[in-house]
Amino acid sequence: MAQSEDMARFLEAAARPLQSSQVVDADVHITYNSEVRRQVATYMEKPYRDYVNPDTSKDAYPSHGWPKSLGGTRSFQITDVTSPEDVIEPLFDGFGVDSAILNLLSPGDAVIKTERGLQETRAINDWMLDTMLDAHDDLYGLIILAGRDPDHAAEEIDRLADEDSFVGAFFTLGQEFMPPAGDPKLDVVYQALERHDLPAVYHITGLHRKAPVLRELEKVSAWHATGPAWAAQLALTSLVLQGVPEKFPDLEFVLLEGGIGWVPGWLGRLNREYSQWRSELPLLEKSPEQYIRESMYFGTQPLPEFEDPEHMRNTIEMIGADSLMFATDHPHYDFDHPRAMDKFLQHFEDDERERVLAGNARDVFDLG
Repeated sequence: MAQSEDMARFLEAAARPLQSSQVVDADVHITYNSEVRRQVATYMEKPYRDYVNPDTSKDAYPSHGWPKSLGGTRSFQITDVTSPEDVIEPLFDGFGVDSAILNLLSPGDAVIKTERGLQETRAINDWMLDTMLDAHDDLYGLIILAGRDPDHAAEEIDRLADEDSFVGAFFTLGQEFMPPAGDPKLDVVYQALERHDLPAVYHITGLHRKAPVLRELEKVSAWHATGPAWAAQLALTSLVLQGVPEKFPDLEFVLLEGGIGWVPGWLGRLNREYSQWRSELPLLEKSPEQYIRESMYFGTQPLPEFEDPEHMRNTIEMIGADSLMFATDHPHYDFDHPRAMDKFLQHFEDDERERVLAGNARDVFDLG
């Protein structure tokens, strides 16, 4: 499918907004293209400013397209999000979204130079606050973190937690220097989040960089089908079996863009491992499924497309409406319109439908 066809599908979807319910979009991406990088660079010190500024840098990040190592040719997104209007017009006016949670897939855990990664992460947060969040009351953001330096990540949380527009903290999974989500060295970050009553949010990206076996797949579709769910499974497994929810019982966790079709089976698999390896998991006082149902939330995008729609209803029932958050993944080509989720929610009680479309996100991110 060419980019023009993706845009045509987007425009068709935008002409049919969901107007019968409040909608909170838990996953909207700011595009880290040359325009944004040029602005972010002004928040940085030399020499790292020159590494990021596309006018002076020779290691610029491509803003579109699949990784060359996977042979990708199609564009990854249908448009850019670089200003508040790029969210308000298509999502608020077009899709019927009422509030959006913004993030940026930061290179902080991908670049080789640690100091550059930390400076760039901090600069992105400052730019996001000044340019995107302060411009509209219904735009909220996630504090971008570099997991490679937990002390720096905790400092970023302490520095920005009092900003009302920041409603959580954001890890980019799968990058070279991001540790496993449950690694005990990240406890200082979770302490800071719990102290400020902010949720931890994890988003998949580029797992092929850290898992070379994905690069051996012959099709981009094979990598894209495998990588997101695998990254989410790795994060969830690490968090639960390392006892993070037990150590931080007041902390809430959100997994984005890993999909939800795999979740019911993983609940059962983790329960079984727990029953057979109890001596290896001394921190756990409850079953993995109990921890997940009490403190874990899953972004709905990308929705699975079963041939039998009843299977989607069964998936939602097994996960539970209390554990789901609607997400579009705008502006990526595989976005989900609120109607795509809502058609499966018509068979549920009104309060369950409301929780998936808006209520869970309002509660977890404390949107009021």
